Amino acid sequence: MRPDFEACGQEFVRGSKDTYSHYVYNGSVHGVLRSAETPLITVQGCRALCGTGTAYYPWKDSSNSITTWVLPIIGLLVQAPFESNQAWATILLLARWIGSPIAVLSYILWNIKVTGKCALMVDMATKYDEYPPSDSEFSIMRDSLYILAIMNQYSVSPGMPPVEGERLLRLALFSNLLPLPASCNDRTSLVKRRIELATNLREDRKKGVVPVFVSFLWFVFSLGLSIDLAFTDIGTNQTAHNLAIGFLMGWLPILVLASTVDRNLVSADAIRTKLNRLISDVRCALLDPEILSTYMHDTHTTPEDFSWMHSLGDQDYFPKDFFTGFGGQGRSHWHYGVAHPLLAGIESKFMAGYGRDWLSQGYAARLAIVVGSRNINGLKMFDPRMVWQILASLFVIGGSVGGAFILSCKFLTPG
Repeated sequence: MRPDFEACGQEFVRGSKDTYSHYVYNGSVHGVLRSAETPLITVQGCRALCGTGTAYYPWKDSSNSITTWVLPIIGLLVQAPFESNQAWATILLLARWIGSPIAVLSYILWNIKVTGKCALMVDMATKYDEYPPSDSEFSIMRDSLYILAIMNQYSVSPGMPPVEGERLLRLALFSNLLPLPASCNDRTSLVKRRIELATNLREDRKKGVVPVFVSFLWFVFSLGLSIDLAFTDIGTNQTAHNLAIGFLMGWLPILVLASTVDRNLVSADAIRTKLNRLISDVRCALLDPEILSTYMHDTHTTPEDFSWMHSLGDQDYFPKDFFTGFGGQGRSHWHYGVAHPLLAGIESKFMAGYGRDWLSQGYAARLAIVVGSRNINGLKMFDPRMVWQILASLFVIGGSVGGAFILSCKFLTPG
């Protein structure tokens, strides 16, 4: 027989001064129970009067928790940036999101910062009140940096030489004069290839930001409602538990909203194929002695500037696919991306000295971007400023979960 805590509680209150006086708790009381007007029962007395069975919450209270928290949480989860037609990858990603939210949010915030830096460099490339046409040098640079921001969410082949990989990416993204070899499927110029690729990437970006935002507003409304109920009806078990659930999962809408800003593509594998094809064609062009000689003549460079190319033809170092998979939004461990080393090189080599309208320098700016800053770490470069994203994630998730535990442990309610 299941215990009836309400009936045995009333019986205890009626006999607390005589029959059950030895079950009255007289010790110190912490939290909201300090203001309780009714006597408090000991654990031994509760077992003696009510029994040791299990009592369920009434369906009214359970359904309230389901409609207030369970359904909004599910609604937020289904808006997360999962990949289509990859059930097992979706299960693993969901487990990683729930199991390591601090790491996942750190990766997402870092990629948002890098994407913002790409946008800032594009904005600084022209005058403040100037609007260049679609076929201008500014538009070409905007497409290159946009492609770089997309590349930042993909993982590089593990055996890729970091320095040579960085040089190859610079040429593929920022060179305007490198001709493509006759073996390419598409012999249009490298600039046109990047323009077409950037256009396709913009068209394939996932939409659906409004439904995510509406789900987030419903979650915030539920949290505010639970806070109001908990503090207007102090001592009620169910309202306090609802509030603790809200704090426990309070980091989830922040993570989903951040991932919405850092939205992935509709078909990550299809985009990866296009990115790899572009880099592969540039690599083939560099391995062609005639094309390389023509390029050095047009850009007034020397063989010393291409001394890093000795491993380009080695399949062990440079396999067919430059990018091996989609690693953004916490899908792979220690995913740092390829964009920041290139952006740091551009900034230190050229942009920092010229400031706004740095692209007006024309050929000098383009050559400085392609050559880079000779970073000895290549794509393996790590910026200590990423610690700020880690600390922000720790603060958001640790504060939310910690608040739930404090509420549950320090502000106990009568059962």
